[in-house]
Amino acid sequence: MQRRLQDLKVIEVGAVAAMPLVGMLLGSWGAEVIHVESPGEGDPARRSVERGMAGWGRPHGVNYFWEHVGRNKRSVAVNLGTPGGQAVIHRLIAGADVFLNNLRPYEMEKFGLTYEAAKGLNPRIVYANVTGFGQKGPERNDGGYDTVAFWARSGVMDLLRETEGPPQISRFGYGDHITALSLLAGVMTALYLRERTGEGQEVHVSLYNTATWVLGSDISGVLATGEDALRPQRRSMANPLRNVYPTSDRRWIMLGMTESQPYWPRFCQTIGQPGLEEDPRFATPGDRARNAAALVGEIEAVFRTRTAGEWLALLKANRLICSAVTAPLDVTRDEQALTNDFFVEWEHPDHGPIRVLNNPIALANLPAKIQCKAPEHGEHTDEILAGLGYSAAEVAALKKEGSIT
Repeated sequence: MQRRLQDLKVIEVGAVAAMPLVGMLLGSWGAEVIHVESPGEGDPARRSVERGMAGWGRPHGVNYFWEHVGRNKRSVAVNLGTPGGQAVIHRLIAGADVFLNNLRPYEMEKFGLTYEAAKGLNPRIVYANVTGFGQKGPERNDGGYDTVAFWARSGVMDLLRETEGPPQISRFGYGDHITALSLLAGVMTALYLRERTGEGQEVHVSLYNTATWVLGSDISGVLATGEDALRPQRRSMANPLRNVYPTSDRRWIMLGMTESQPYWPRFCQTIGQPGLEEDPRFATPGDRARNAAALVGEIEAVFRTRTAGEWLALLKANRLICSAVTAPLDVTRDEQALTNDFFVEWEHPDHGPIRVLNNPIALANLPAKIQCKAPEHGEHTDEILAGLGYSAAEVAALKKEGSIT
């Protein structure tokens, strides 16, 4: 099948996750993606696994996080702090369709990589930027990894805890992955508009703004009422059929019946408690909300009498919406995930057959494909510069002055 993004050229300046994930996804559809790294150690994502993912992962012989964010690309090592390095990036932008970056405003100015500068080199460029806190305001130049800008600052971290408990530290790169999808949507929209108008444009998302969007129901409520968001507690959840319950084998079952009334009689019969349906304290959604603490206690006592597997079989047989609370290892063995191609087996040139996450966006006429392994640091510097018209002597001079490696 034709790779219909094969003529799309993407330049990345930046590192780690939110921005590079967009390039990885575009690359899986056939785009040519060049990842620009600093000389020296390069992208910190290269070293995340060997350092144990800051305590959130295990060191391993397969550099799995780097493969996750860095595959489908070529690497060039360029020193943006030198005139020669900046000239290389300018030449790359001049021939590109998309310029992905996670530069802060002061870095855009410092390195000559503002949107206006890029537009002057290439009026058709789609200039796609992600920051922690946005391009304007007093914190526009502040650093903002997802733990700070996405989780802590937005309200997500505060709401995902019991009232008296401490906030939970986010999983590694969680907000980055969600923000990457926001940036990808902006890039594809800008490319579509360019096809109509012939003009490129600037696209910007931030971790902070994306998190407030993800928290849309809560933030919308706060905007309307002027009051803070509620933090329901498990033991007094107003809708006990949208709650989590422990089982006899120390697992948990999540009930997901947001509209509880259509399911209530059947649920009571299924769990062997017809008396709950007849109890006037629990007759309507309003009654169940007012007496939630008592009802949650009743349901929890029942759920503790069987294993998670037994409850899942029984609940699903009666068309009740539920799921086990599963661990990531369970997900990698889940028939539903496997059948829907969440993962793909790939013959890695260094490690042999390994499994990796597939592109989560399924296009019927353009299936995602792994183009190549994540590159070595600066692996393609000479090749890319030659393609830009640099002579061997010019490349040697740039290396000597420290503009490239």
